[in-house]
Amino acid sequence: MAESENGEKTAPGAGKALKYVLIAFVAVSVGAVIYKNLPCCSGDKATAAPVAAAAAEAAQPVVKSETKTPAKAVKPSGKPAAEGKTAMVYYFYTNTRCSSCQTIEAYTREAVTTKLAAGYKGWKIEFKGVNVDDDANKHFVQDYWLNSKSVVVQKYAGEKPLKWGKLDKVWQLLGDKEAFMSYVADETRKLLDEK
Repeated sequence: MAESENGEKTAPGAGKALKYVLIAFVAVSVGAVIYKNLPCCSGDKATAAPVAAAAAEAAQPVVKSETKTPAKAVKPSGKPAAEGKTAMVYYFYTNTRCSSCQTIEAYTREAVTTKLAAGYKGWKIEFKGVNVDDDANKHFVQDYWLNSKSVVVQKYAGEKPLKWGKLDKVWQLLGDKEAFMSYVADETRKLLDEK
């Protein structure tokens, strides 16, 4: 047995072993953070989507429709519908854009412009991409509880924000364009049917 500086007896090499254990712990922790953030930004959509979906689903709270209204909602663009009922389908993104993120934006935009273009039960439905890294848009992170790139549907009566819902399955459906677009359209209609 070796004796440490403070007089305690230790096994030979115990200090080195502890040092290697701590280094391994730090390396695994850093690796986990990198792994959690990398799939979204890899170019391989086939393998990135399921892994990113699982990571995003685990990280996001399940929020369907909330009665909470954001403090600083962005006004719908264009003229409101005849009764002033508008739904905004937002895609929230950051300055860092991967191919999966761009695909989600494109599919969401296409779902709104093709499947929801005629409106729904008197609701006018619009798409808007919002960069939450812009100072004017940072409030959306708290308003809609965003922790990753997300699709959110917000109802408005005139300019007054009403209920909203986060579409959590967009990452899971990324590999199936038709299922993705149907999900966006169906969830938007469900939210609009709610009082």
